[in-house]
Order: sequence, then C-alpha cells, then structure tokens
Amino acid sequence: MSASKAVVSKRGVQTYLVALGLVAMGLALVALCAAAWLQGVEPRWSVILFGLLGVYMVLLGIDEGWLSGLEVTPTHLRIRSFGRWEEHPIPRVEAVDALRDILGGGMQLVLIGAEGQAIRVPLRRYANAGFLAQALLDALWLHNKDLILMPRLARRLGQPPFGVFAAKKSRY
Repeated sequence: MSASKAVVSKRGVQTYLVALGLVAMGLALVALCAAAWLQGVEPRWSVILFGLLGVYMVLLGIDEGWLSGLEVTPTHLRIRSFGRWEEHPIPRVEAVDALRDILGGGMQLVLIGAEGQAIRVPLRRYANAGFLAQALLDALWLHNKDLILMPRLARRLGQPPFGVFAAKKSRY
C-alpha cells in the first residue's frame, strides 16, 4: 500500500463545531444528572440512565471530531472509528448505494460485498466527502468493471472512472 496513492479524509470546521456541541451537551447532561442524584431525585434509575446518555454523547462527540477517519487506496478501504482502524479489501465489493445520513444530512455509501456483507461508509464529517466518494468508486471500478452503481448515486456523483487513481493524473 503506497502512501502516495492514498486519498485521506479531511475534517472541516463544521465537523469540529458539531463535535464540540455534542461534547458540551453531554457534559451538561452529566452535570444535571449529578445534581439530581445529590438532591435525591426519584426514581434513581432514570438519573443513571440519563447520565449514561450524557457520557455516550461526550464519547460520540470525541469520535466525531477527533478519532474518526477514512482512507481510500486502489486496493483497500480503511475506516477509523473510536481510534480503531478497520480495513476492507476493495475487490470483494459488487454493488454501491448511497443513503442520506440522519445525523448531518450528508451522504453515506453502502458497499455490498460478494458474501452479502454491507459496509457503511459515513462521509458527512469530511470536508472532502465528494472527492473521497469518487476515489472509492474509482478504486471499486478498477477492480470490477461490472460494478453495480445504484441510480441515485450515479445521478449525484456521475459514473466512474473519475481518474483519481490514474497513473499520470494522481493528485496524491
């Protein structure tokens, strides 16, 4: 895997603002639950439940802003979530679809593998989401000329090849 052929995700200012908002709301919820616990609010299980929800919001904000990432190479897709990388070989993918992401209104790709496994690729948090999607579709198309591309995705991004991983035209 050559570093010069990798397309790497870049976070935008909006991503950091959403992440900071999640962290702030989570901390406020935890503080509110701690105050409710100290005042003896009943039932106690509800205070614990909302406190755990606040902790989850903090963790989700940290992941959203600083621990997530995406890397596309001609042979692999690497997705980082909560600081842990997960690698998926590109030649196994047979179809691609796009869905609207409920959190940010952005796009996420769904890759369908030969074994029926679906891989969700969230793109909402990246400033270069369109370029990442084109790089991924290019890599998929290079390995499988019969790639099934759903119509809504083709309307939004166009048909591969885009030339992202072409030998002479590579920007990375």
